[in-house]
Amino acid sequence: METPDSVVGVAAAQFLGSLAALVPPGLYFVASIQSHRLFPTLNRESLAPPVYAVYVACPLCLGLLGIVTAVGLLRLREWARRMTLVLATVPVSGCALLIILRPLPVFPPDPGQGAILTMGGGLYFMFFKLLLAILIPVSAWWWILLTRESVRTQFRRNKADI
Repeated sequence: METPDSVVGVAAAQFLGSLAALVPPGLYFVASIQSHRLFPTLNRESLAPPVYAVYVACPLCLGLLGIVTAVGLLRLREWARRMTLVLATVPVSGCALLIILRPLPVFPPDPGQGAILTMGGGLYFMFFKLLLAILIPVSAWWWILLTRESVRTQFRRNKADI
């Protein structure tokens, strides 16, 4: 059975987005390891468990899951369609909650030097607002497309062929 172009588009966007989601946490993780090796006595607030959960663990897990799910979408697997709907909901919800709750370990206060590139909570907060502005329309697109009866039928039909 041939995969519809709309599903191929979702799979491609999901695959590329998942690859992109793996880059920042990977760089953050590598940089923190190198920093620990170079400066073992340095006080590390950025290595707190909530920071790793938000900036490393969740994006890595969601990115890897997105890559596997994109391949499943191309093969018209029902589990991949359902998991894509989960991936269209969880990151948006998590990002919105972080923006609303604004936890202090995740968004540290600005140190007050007034520098433009200060890595305080304002820059991270702005990143999450931008991320949410991107995720909302993409998630809506996935929900609208993957819950249409014609698309669901193709995934079910493929399930019967197996």
